Amino acid sequence: MRRLFIRPGAIGDCLCWLPTLAAIGTRNSAVWAPGPVLPLLELAAQRRNLAATGFSLLGVPGAKIPEQTIEALRGFDEILSWSGCNQPELRQACLQMGLPIHFFASLPDPLGSEHVSDWYLRQTREWHGLGEEPPAWRAAGGRRFLMPAAAAPIDPAAPLRIVLHPYSGSARKNWPINAYRRLAESIAASTRGRFAVQWCASADDPLPEDLARGAWRFPDLGDLARALCSAALFVGNDSGVTHLAAMLGVPTVAFFGPMRPEVWSPRGAAVHIVRSDQADAPATEIPFERGEHAVLSAIERLIAFSL
Repeated sequence: MRRLFIRPGAIGDCLCWLPTLAAIGTRNSAVWAPGPVLPLLELAAQRRNLAATGFSLLGVPGAKIPEQTIEALRGFDEILSWSGCNQPELRQACLQMGLPIHFFASLPDPLGSEHVSDWYLRQTREWHGLGEEPPAWRAAGGRRFLMPAAAAPIDPAAPLRIVLHPYSGSARKNWPINAYRRLAESIAASTRGRFAVQWCASADDPLPEDLARGAWRFPDLGDLARALCSAALFVGNDSGVTHLAAMLGVPTVAFFGPMRPEVWSPRGAAVHIVRSDQADAPATEIPFERGEHAVLSAIERLIAFSL
């Protein structure tokens, strides 16, 4: 059976959905997704940039649908789409074309309590029988199989890096950059140079000039994933890159707010969530001392484990 998955969304959305792709099966499968995340969806036999397929034009009055788009869609025995659920015109166009397509809501209830990865699995339970992620997938390194090529083996000769990624898709999710700067100083003082602080940001993030020198700024997420595998510890906000680090099995400290970690926290065997006392407060409200304590405690655990 040739099966197509249509998966819009940002990095974190797509990574939380990856267990569903693995559970349904990827043989003879294709994924249409945003171009930047395609390197992380390597389980699929074929990958295409969703924006270049013309799928979003279906149901748009007066839009000329490329014939190759229609031919491509009709070439699949089954289509599972997380795009178009709330677009009646698009759904009607697919019905008129006779496409074997199933539509799913792309995001869970923001006030819910079910983790988004389990929510995606429950949506598609009739395809694989799972109501939630198996416990083994949450064990140490358990999710690395979702990105086998990106999850490169750790080089024992590589420096011990603590990666700091101080950005996300929303300013409300960001622990203050000055807090990260103080944290870097505290790490250097407490570890006496045993760990190197590695700053990380996207090309568009306004990393201060003095921190940008030597920072990781990988335009390709596959390259970023391979680099993250060398990290001893990752520290970041509620972002797709934080999900990526946790999925690769890197010990992770994540500053959370205002989103609910019950729903959106990164999953991994060594993930520690730090938030303010008020559940819906932005990450800017997290006291520095609380974040510092969480990170230094994680470093102590790393040192104790290596002894």
